[in-house]
Amino acid sequence: MPKAEKIVIRAIGRPMGEDAGSLTNWFFDSFDLSGKGDTPERSMFSRIVINSLKGLGTPSKDLSRELKLPLSTVIYNLNKFIDSGLVVRKGREYFLRGSDFESTLQEIQAEMITEFNRMMQFASKLDELFASEIYGTGREQAEPREKPEKRAKTAAQK
Repeated sequence: MPKAEKIVIRAIGRPMGEDAGSLTNWFFDSFDLSGKGDTPERSMFSRIVINSLKGLGTPSKDLSRELKLPLSTVIYNLNKFIDSGLVVRKGREYFLRGSDFESTLQEIQAEMITEFNRMMQFASKLDELFASEIYGTGREQAEPREKPEKRAKTAAQK
């Protein structure tokens, strides 16, 4: 079974500013990656983005040394970035998932749309299973219910 990603996206108001720090903080809050304010995690992520834009990876040991953090703390946070879908590991280096931040978000969006489409197929099957419970297994299949948007259209016509 493939490793499950847990991508959390919170609805956050507009960023306070349009400088790199404000936008990084806004994305961090949106992806629920750390506490408020400037944190070592945000510095780590900024370094990964900058290096990725240069086509370079970021070794965990470099982050540990530059930020004066224990390697275990750096690895813990890098794993959170990977789990969020924003960062990938290649060998001993960490990169932004896409070639830049915009393409990273496009990849996450495409993956989420694919997953939601898959979920919709199972939702339809689940509706059928619950309908058979309601109407009993020995009875004929219940009349299919109208979709919510069709019910609203029918009600508006009345």
